Amino acid sequence: SEKMPVLVVYSWDGTSKPLEHVRPDTEPDFELCLFDYSGAGVRPCDSHFISVKCEGKGQVMAEIHHHFGGSLANYEYIGVIDDDIGVAYSDLNTLLAIARRERLDSFAPVLSDNSYCAHERFRQQKGGGLRYLSWVEIMTPFYRPALYLRAAPFFRHSISSHGLDDFVMTTVQKLNGQERVAVIDAVVVDHLRPITSHQKIFSHGRTALDERSFVRRMAMAEVARERPDLVGTHWYLRTFSPLNGPGRFWWLRLRAPWLWWRYRDGRRAPRPAGAPA
Repeated sequence: SEKMPVLVVYSWDGTSKPLEHVRPDTEPDFELCLFDYSGAGVRPCDSHFISVKCEGKGQVMAEIHHHFGGSLANYEYIGVIDDDIGVAYSDLNTLLAIARRERLDSFAPVLSDNSYCAHERFRQQKGGGLRYLSWVEIMTPFYRPALYLRAAPFFRHSISSHGLDDFVMTTVQKLNGQERVAVIDAVVVDHLRPITSHQKIFSHGRTALDERSFVRRMAMAEVARERPDLVGTHWYLRTFSPLNGPGRFWWLRLRAPWLWWRYRDGRRAPRPAGAPA
């Protein structure tokens, strides 16, 4: 049967050379969209083009949803790649071929040894295959459209995108039953700039860590509303109280017996203010 198209959105600052770190070494097996997050509106190429001034990747992801809407469902995958990622068309073609073969729901390439990196598990490991994980980092993610569309109401609540990968996408993967998630060691990309979003205070007055905590609470409320049987389970605690996470998240593990009792009969928690309907 004919393959569905794949949409790859690559960010651009609106002033530097567009796609400066992308090597067009072969014919792409995907549709390219250039996202100008400066909002300048100068179209530099014939590909899909979006120009909206954005402070961070969460806004970029929200604007992609606003621009394409329900037509995202016509794609097999949606990839959203930062402008400081060095990658070749052939790398992305290989990535997609492996994802199709393994029927992945979400996936990402790994980072090279000399890349700036926040989580060491996303660097390349020996073997050249793929590793199944519970989530992939927001830097170079690919998602099934059903995951992207279900997560879209959360995007505007995290300008920085912090918390969208580990809390929100893990939640919608579970709720959708689309949990074939992996990083692919056979495809390596370069992350060329240091990560600085955690140091910023955004226009709404919150930091990236504030946003991460907020969307975490929203995701927890979504689980309590849609799947109360999951509250207090190993998956729930691993997702929302990671042992390698901030100390303020660990209290949830101490409440595990109470959570099991509270949700054992399917009772649901109220939705916090600001959570999506």
